[in-house]
Amino acid sequence: MKVRDRILVIVDLLMAALSCDGTIVGEEDQAARRMLSELLLCKPDSLPAHVEERIRSFRLIEFDMDRTVGDFLRDPPMKKRRLLELIAKLSDADGQHDLRESDFIRDLARALGMAKEEYEDLVLHIEIEESVDERMKSMRDSFLELRISDIPEPPPEMRQPQQQAQPQQGGRKRVGTVPPPIPEDARKR
Repeated sequence: MKVRDRILVIVDLLMAALSCDGTIVGEEDQAARRMLSELLLCKPDSLPAHVEERIRSFRLIEFDMDRTVGDFLRDPPMKKRRLLELIAKLSDADGQHDLRESDFIRDLARALGMAKEEYEDLVLHIEIEESVDERMKSMRDSFLELRISDIPEPPPEMRQPQQQAQPQQGGRKRVGTVPPPIPEDARKR
């Protein structure tokens, strides 16, 4: 099947890809028109009327991925890959390729029945080292390792003198403290 026969389906896919990040900026609109003009062998400002109408009337809420890609399901893997490359190129038109655009490309590839290896180089990947739960457990374990009993004894010169118990009225013992020694260089002469 020729591109001209599928141009409205391609317009729908391009518009859905542009809409998936929430906005269609001028650069993206111009890039879509340039891409369509290359496919149709015409100038960007002279797209056929039915293509212009399809662009203007596109509503993301009415877009159905599975129904839209139905025409492409029997295509060979290279043609499916080429379609994904068109969408990926357009997704980069605004200078940013975000996760929603990558998710759209993944969804399109799955709808086309493509294997992950056939499209993974076209999408963003995020690696998460560990989950929040794992980090919290790790921090908790670290704190448990720092228990007071594990703190080493201070050197003798830094130790506080032992508290002395003194008898108090009523049979109770009063705990008194001995002030720390005054260093030699701090004493008056």
